[in-house]
Amino acid sequence: MRILIALAAIALLASVACADQWMDTDIERLMENAPGLEEYPDASAVFLKIQKLIDVDADGAVDVRRNSLTRILTLMGREQYSNQSFIYNSDIEKLELVKGITVRKTGRIVEVEEDAVNDITPAFLEGATMYSNVLQKVISFPVAGRGSTMELQLHETREPATDGGFSGIEYFAAPDPILEKEVRLNVPSDMTVTSEIVPGWVGFEGEATMGENHWAVRDVPAVVLEEHTLPTRELYPRVLYSSYDSWADAAAFFAGKFYPHVETDGVVAEHAADVVDGLESNEDKTRALFLDVAQNVRYTPLDLGLGGYEPDDASSVLANLHGDTRDMAVLLVSLLRSVGIDARPALVRSYGSSFTESVPTLKQFDKVLVRVPERDGYRFLDPRLDDVGYGHLSWGVGNTTLVVSDDGTGELFQIARWEPEHNYARKTFSIQLSPDGSVQMRVICQLGGYYDRKARRALKDVTPSEEDKYFDSSADAVSSGATSVMHSHSDLKNLMEAVSVRQTVSAPDFAVVQGGIMVVRIPEFPHAFASTDVYPRLSERELPFDLQSEVYSHFEVKVLLPARFTVERMPEPLLIETEYADFELDCILADDGRTLFWSRKITIKKTVVSPEDYEAFKESYDALASPKNSLILIRQIVHTPTMAPR
Repeated sequence: MRILIALAAIALLASVACADQWMDTDIERLMENAPGLEEYPDASAVFLKIQKLIDVDADGAVDVRRNSLTRILTLMGREQYSNQSFIYNSDIEKLELVKGITVRKTGRIVEVEEDAVNDITPAFLEGATMYSNVLQKVISFPVAGRGSTMELQLHETREPATDGGFSGIEYFAAPDPILEKEVRLNVPSDMTVTSEIVPGWVGFEGEATMGENHWAVRDVPAVVLEEHTLPTRELYPRVLYSSYDSWADAAAFFAGKFYPHVETDGVVAEHAADVVDGLESNEDKTRALFLDVAQNVRYTPLDLGLGGYEPDDASSVLANLHGDTRDMAVLLVSLLRSVGIDARPALVRSYGSSFTESVPTLKQFDKVLVRVPERDGYRFLDPRLDDVGYGHLSWGVGNTTLVVSDDGTGELFQIARWEPEHNYARKTFSIQLSPDGSVQMRVICQLGGYYDRKARRALKDVTPSEEDKYFDSSADAVSSGATSVMHSHSDLKNLMEAVSVRQTVSAPDFAVVQGGIMVVRIPEFPHAFASTDVYPRLSERELPFDLQSEVYSHFEVKVLLPARFTVERMPEPLLIETEYADFELDCILADDGRTLFWSRKITIKKTVVSPEDYEAFKESYDALASPKNSLILIRQIVHTPTMAPR
């Protein structure tokens, strides 16, 4: 009876407050048949229906109706969905709440109050007033307890792009189950839309209808995320669509937005001349101008497209010393071109390799790099990177990029993946072992690429007292009660100098002495920035395992045994070579009988391990990480006195 009352109230509210936006949808049926925790014991909510209706007119103006009906199952679901937010560009878009209600389990209907709908500056843009056009609409629903249902209807209008083009990406999975989701795209009869269905890693589970400009799914299970997996935009199945006939159209649109703001004269040219004064080669000039932008312009983490595709003038970015991915690229391109270097913007995705060439849409990209010529081809530069050695890229590696020229043409270009040796961590312990188990130890690491950036981000901006605390903590990680005697590192603000870190540690209880036997365990390297970061803990996986980057890690330990001690046991050599990684362990005793060398090498060759291959990969990793591989037993040599002859 309560449900029937609620349904009647919903209908009355809809008729009074606004016209219902739902198309071919029986809200009463959905509410009446809504499942609960019995059907979905592991879910926090269930999406009863998600609907997106997109209408495009002849000029390219877009009208979108977004509807969702969500049943809350748990307190966690209430926390996740009672506040919903949407980012939009207020210069070209309007986003209005048409209907927002909560139907409580008792049947009572509560509307979203007027002061519960707010347009705010997103947290990541706080203080960046130059991007005030980017807003976040936050809609706070009345208390949505367990068993309640939330209905949300939004109306979005978007001005036509200057070339009349439009495109989009729609995802068909979520962290909680979806009973129904559909997307309908209506365009004029003389418009052509190219689309592609991309299964993602989890596929289109459940019933799917993929027609021309109409895509729908039913009974989609929740995608339960696992540690160290890919971003959801790589995992989820999706549909891409675009009105562009080719990538040439997409490139021409971006060129028309970007290049009018490239400046190679005035204050930009004067600044560039000052920076490269005295430098002869283009390579030196490129490096100097890159470092000038990376180290002096503050980066705002606004993805390409969220605020549009048009940057500020290069001279404005130079004056403000502040910019997002578009602005920093337009400044660096301008500076380089003003000294005769043919720099061009290169659009990339911040993660993933699942580029869909058949659908020409700029929505596949979210960052802008700068491409410059080199003797053997091209180099790609990320002008925001002020925390890693020159030439490194943290995104775009292995991806397809769209390089756009000032004549409006574009070129799809594959950025090569790093060789593992680019991202290197060479780590050493030099241990002088005393008969009582205490040690004096020298800890050294030399880092490049991926590890270089981790070290700079950890230490570059800390205070002297914070740095001392960090190294005290790292000493304690070597052995309980160990102390840091001294530490030093390279100039972390110099992006042309490789990172190196040194430390001397005194550890009174490093080894355990048991009678004439001493137990020595090789500890993990104490600095987290030199670690491989990921460990395959789960016994099995449903989702791919993300290793983040191709890397090469070599950890070598030199142990000088006390006099009159010999090795009783040391690890056996190990070599495992797989499609994804090579693992090698070695331990040898030098000819002098007192110097032992322990070595462990890890080479990550591929960054994404499929669920099917995960078990074999984990077995290989576990074999290397077995405790026996870090255990060394040494024995004291006891000399029995000889009897003197009578």
